[in-house]
Amino acid sequence: MSEQEKQTRSNARKRKYTFWLVLLLVLLLVVFSDSGLYKRFQLEMDKREIKEKIEEEMKRKDSLNTRIKKLLYDTTEIERIAREKYGMTKPNEEVIIIEREKK
Repeated sequence: MSEQEKQTRSNARKRKYTFWLVLLLVLLLVVFSDSGLYKRFQLEMDKREIKEKIEEEMKRKDSLNTRIKKLLYDTTEIERIAREKYGMTKPNEEVIIIEREKK
């Protein structure tokens, strides 16, 4: 093998290794940079979690609005709460307290 053939093979190997090294660096940048695939995946997961929290809070808001409307306009609901929570009674009404046995 001549010196020129050895030099050509050596240069070919260097180009090959350089190509793979550059390709590896580009792939690492694509995957792990600030605008890479990994960051994108994390942001999508965060977005999904936030949307779920928003939906839960919207449901909670709707139920609270329903309860507010009941308390503002439904006298039977107000009476139920007054009886259960505050132990209020109507005039001439007797309250019977039943104690449960502890197991």
